[in-house]
Amino acid sequence: MKRPLRILVAGFAIGFPLGGQLWMMLHFLSGLRRLGHEVVFLEDTSNWAYPFDPVLGYPVCESVRGRATVDRLFRRAGLAGCWAYVSEIEDKLYGMDRATLDRHLREADFFLNISGIAPFKEEYFQAPVKAIIDTDPVFTQVKVERDPWTRDYYAAHDVCFTYGYNLPTGRTEVPLSGVDWKPLLPPVVLDDWPVGVGSGDSFTTIGTWEAKDRDVEIAGRRLSWRKNVKYEAILDLPTTLRDIPLGMAMGGMCDDAWRYANAGWIVRDALDVSRDPDVYRDYIRGSRGEFTIAKDQNVVLKSGWFSDRTATYLAAGRPAVVEDTGFGDYLPVGEGLFPFEGPDSAVAALRAVEADPLRAGKAAREIAGDYFDSDKVLTGLLKECGLA
Repeated sequence: MKRPLRILVAGFAIGFPLGGQLWMMLHFLSGLRRLGHEVVFLEDTSNWAYPFDPVLGYPVCESVRGRATVDRLFRRAGLAGCWAYVSEIEDKLYGMDRATLDRHLREADFFLNISGIAPFKEEYFQAPVKAIIDTDPVFTQVKVERDPWTRDYYAAHDVCFTYGYNLPTGRTEVPLSGVDWKPLLPPVVLDDWPVGVGSGDSFTTIGTWEAKDRDVEIAGRRLSWRKNVKYEAILDLPTTLRDIPLGMAMGGMCDDAWRYANAGWIVRDALDVSRDPDVYRDYIRGSRGEFTIAKDQNVVLKSGWFSDRTATYLAAGRPAVVEDTGFGDYLPVGEGLFPFEGPDSAVAALRAVEADPLRAGKAAREIAGDYFDSDKVLTGLLKECGLA
């Protein structure tokens, strides 16, 4: 390391203080701090209407619960006082005073924009090096190609990373719009994910059942972003796998929840699992492994997208059986990580895990250490930006 850097990380946590989102932010922040850097988290609600209340389960006008959760997590990670929340709805700055935030903005060596959440304000883009991370590949690239504002927003950064690991190869049909996309894997602070005890109860996953208005059309094909459509093809899978319990924690299932429960799925409301980040982690660590589908956008086009949630399953020593997005092009598959295409392939992959679960769990943790360890991922990110 040349010297400790002053890093400003922009993201989204207080406004949506649920397990997966919080852990994604924390892995970047805590991971960079572990490397010896000074890290400050910035969240600005200008691009979002209302913060989500994890107890009530819907958006509200004030952010007290989100702020309390983030403050608790940051203190535990050694990041007490290292956050600023600019709340347009509440017309207030939380976490630090304006003079302190302005100083951090002015003195930052590096501005890291996770998911492109930060508003396009000149004051946020003062650092000499600016990078953005696209965590929603394909959808993002289509927006960059077709929306001038989004194109200008990404162009304001010196380096553009994407979780669509295969996109920079040019082998997919995803438009790259002349952007020099850099592949990135989601970092995980391994010490925060000790290996789960025992074999676990059931295969699980956590997510949102349906997201409207995010389908895209590429090369004359309309590709879905929605998971509910994909799960219909495997609705009866628990009947085939009577000896392998399958579960899911999904938000927004509504009337679909009872249909899937009747078909043999162990169904939970994602909010019950995600409103507390420690409960979220325990749910993953107590699972047998992850079994999940992926969005058509990534499956059909083989973008190489890999979920930060799946990376935590691997870190917890829980094997992952995941619909194939092309991640086998750069990750080892067949022991701790199993891609599948279609119901028959899913059954074969799940049975392969069950044939030797201890071996599969050990291989899962090894993959996490080799490929997702925050020390490695974030050192590589800084090198790509010319900062290490």
